[in-house]
Amino acid sequence: MKPSRQRQSQRPASAAAGSFILNPVTAVVLSVFAMAGLMNAGIACAAEAGGAVEFDTTFLQIDSQRVDVARLGRGNVVSPGAYTVDIVVNDNPVARDAVRFVATHEGENARACLTRKMLERYGVDFSKLASDDAKASARAADECIDVSAIIPDTTVDFDFGEQKLAITIPQKYMHNLARGYVAPELWDKGVNAGFLSYNANMYRSDSGGVHSTQAYLGLNSGVNIGGWHFRHQSSMTSATGQSAQFDNIATYVQHDVTKLRSQATLGDAQTTGDVFDSVAFRGAQIATDDRMLPESLRGYAPVVRGTAESNARVTVRQNGQVIYETSVSPGPFEIRDLYATGYGGNLDVTVTEADGRTRSFTVPYAAVAQSLRAGTTRFAVTAGVLRDDSLQTKPGFTQFTVQRGLTNLVTLYGGGIVSNGYVAANLGAAFNTKFGAVAGDVTTARTQVPGAGTQQGQSLHIGYSKFVDATDTNIALGAYRYSDAGYMGLAEAARTRDAALHGGDANAADQARGRLQLTVNQNLKDRGSVFATVSSQHYWNRPGRDVFYQAGYSNGFKYGTYSVTAGRTRSADGTLSNEIMLSTTIPLGHTQHAPMLSTNLNMGNGAATAQTSLGGSAGERNQYSYNAYATAGQGSSSGANVNGGVSGTWRAPYSQVTASASAGSSATQVSAGVSGSIVAHPGGVTFSQTVGDTFGIVEAKGAEGATVSSASGVKVDSRGYAVVPFLTAYGMNTVDIDPKGSSTDVEFVSTSERVAPRLGSVPMLTFKTNMGRAALIRAPRMNGDALPFGAEVVDQSGRNVGVVAQDSRIFARGLEVQGALTVKWGEGPADMCSVKYALPVKTKGDAADLSYMSIESHCVPEVSIAASR
Repeated sequence: MKPSRQRQSQRPASAAAGSFILNPVTAVVLSVFAMAGLMNAGIACAAEAGGAVEFDTTFLQIDSQRVDVARLGRGNVVSPGAYTVDIVVNDNPVARDAVRFVATHEGENARACLTRKMLERYGVDFSKLASDDAKASARAADECIDVSAIIPDTTVDFDFGEQKLAITIPQKYMHNLARGYVAPELWDKGVNAGFLSYNANMYRSDSGGVHSTQAYLGLNSGVNIGGWHFRHQSSMTSATGQSAQFDNIATYVQHDVTKLRSQATLGDAQTTGDVFDSVAFRGAQIATDDRMLPESLRGYAPVVRGTAESNARVTVRQNGQVIYETSVSPGPFEIRDLYATGYGGNLDVTVTEADGRTRSFTVPYAAVAQSLRAGTTRFAVTAGVLRDDSLQTKPGFTQFTVQRGLTNLVTLYGGGIVSNGYVAANLGAAFNTKFGAVAGDVTTARTQVPGAGTQQGQSLHIGYSKFVDATDTNIALGAYRYSDAGYMGLAEAARTRDAALHGGDANAADQARGRLQLTVNQNLKDRGSVFATVSSQHYWNRPGRDVFYQAGYSNGFKYGTYSVTAGRTRSADGTLSNEIMLSTTIPLGHTQHAPMLSTNLNMGNGAATAQTSLGGSAGERNQYSYNAYATAGQGSSSGANVNGGVSGTWRAPYSQVTASASAGSSATQVSAGVSGSIVAHPGGVTFSQTVGDTFGIVEAKGAEGATVSSASGVKVDSRGYAVVPFLTAYGMNTVDIDPKGSSTDVEFVSTSERVAPRLGSVPMLTFKTNMGRAALIRAPRMNGDALPFGAEVVDQSGRNVGVVAQDSRIFARGLEVQGALTVKWGEGPADMCSVKYALPVKTKGDAADLSYMSIESHCVPEVSIAASR
């Protein structure tokens, strides 16, 4: 193609022989980037200055023509008014508020009106501001504040397209918010929705000439209306020679109570096991939900207190590793948002002053299950009937429990139960000391047994945990409990009373006397680790003791890992059972999808079994997994047994499919299963993989085939919807979309969305898209002259669809199949022209869908068009 006169005149003669010519598409892209850079620079300057800017168009001059960029002088002007925007402070979402935008002078960019009340809610600590302006602003709580003027080094940036107000404030002027904190105002209650999750499988076996088939269907359904969440779980089973059986597992309604940081439940549920043993019930419960706390405040960790003499750096180490570091101002400081780290381990704190001086001290850290952070309260109140299918008469009961962290060292807890013929009370405390964490409590219970009088007794419970820094040893006394002969727990008392009421043996149920669980873990650094555990239980109404011992060693070697475990079980009747297990795992390669080779050898009681398996995952997003195994065994009284099998899983966009088959010397087996969910939402019905308690709906109109990066195998369907199967309740979740696989006629305004859903909610994540064809149009003027570089291009509705790049090329998006575009480089009729176009008709699967249209046309002057009319 012969270059235009304009292009020829731009090329220096001295460079004609040795210069290179850009590929047209490359030239367009580079030109657009260059233009975008100038536009952004100008807009940024305008925003910074609060007024218009002037561009030097010397570098854009073409054949004595200058590009008219006056329209960019004020950037994207924000009009005064109220906008509902996302507030982001120091990259942390803190609120979604209606913010008023005001303009100082007519025609200027409107600025966000931020008040002292708003800024305090966002975390600004006005007591740390010493300026007179800050003190004056503190007196006028509801007046607009020039944040940049009163808080040094602060910036405020409003993204109109994203409706996001980003505020950057030095940390020293902020309150200390816990890491991972998400304001309750940002918790999304989601949309009204319903779902049905299913898990169906069939298993067929042939053994010794006997054919057997079993089938199972599990259902989990739910409906969300407002903040209320209804849930129902049931199952159906059938087998050869047996009638089908339907089980109603649980039905309940749930709603969160933000002010109490708790969940209210009506229907079938379980009591918390913090103080008393957990039991199933049907009734009502309100209980603290620790998931409403930031992750850094969940579980137990001590408060680190100290004093700094200057702007100092505080470093917290545990077992030699840095787990926290922050800067503090002169004076007393507190660190309350350390992440819980299991059983603990003393904290070594180092304060480094501005002049380099350091001071160190140690904070004891050991935790048991009952330990709470200082100032934290956990409670539960339950009223209902005991849910136990073995009971003919189900007693009603009321239970309450409460725990309170008083200081770093002490947590108090207790509670009570009142039921038909039963009452119990508990009181205890947990202590964090340099010798370890210990919890102890006493429960007193009285049971009225029909026809047998009243039984009363006490139960002592002790828990202990200690991490020995010097030897890297972890000791956990999970539970030691001793109960009097007259003591019964709620479930035990209900079974005893039920048997007495209906003529049964009131002493048939096992009556626990003592129970012990002890575990020791020893880390050998680069030589692996060993563990030992023992559990024991004995009863008042039968002789003997159930005892279980186990010890093991694990380590890594050049090619993988291995472990050796030995165990012994002794039942109350004196029966002994011994078992030794040896296992190895070796990756066969170093690639992402390298399979794992695992070998297990079990020996015990005169029998031995060896198994080797090969498993791994495949697919671009690990949507396929597989496993193949072979087993050889020798029983104590039977001959050798050899069998092998394969299994696989496919996490498809709308379900999960599994299959397996195996064969041996005496039996064969095949099975198949499918699981998934059907979700109804305001946009229609969407099929998906099995969803969890909290999940989300992606809406991306026209983006069929796009992949949801944060969920394996999930893709946008033909109607523009997809389901994200799992989201973390009350935490900030980031959901990304990969446009790969969708049509090139769809442009994503954003490919990432964030949401903090409430428990059980179904938030809608809307990804804005621009629909329409994309085209690369070369449209010189009628006389062959090139269009002015950087001229604006709009469609028939006045929407900007692109700019003019090199050699009259226009890259435009969002086009109809045919129409006209207007090219404008000024305000007068002589400074614009019209381009008519008609794009080729596309059919589904057409290769044209994979690339932009490239067409030729001419730009006809608007003056000529007007004259012809």
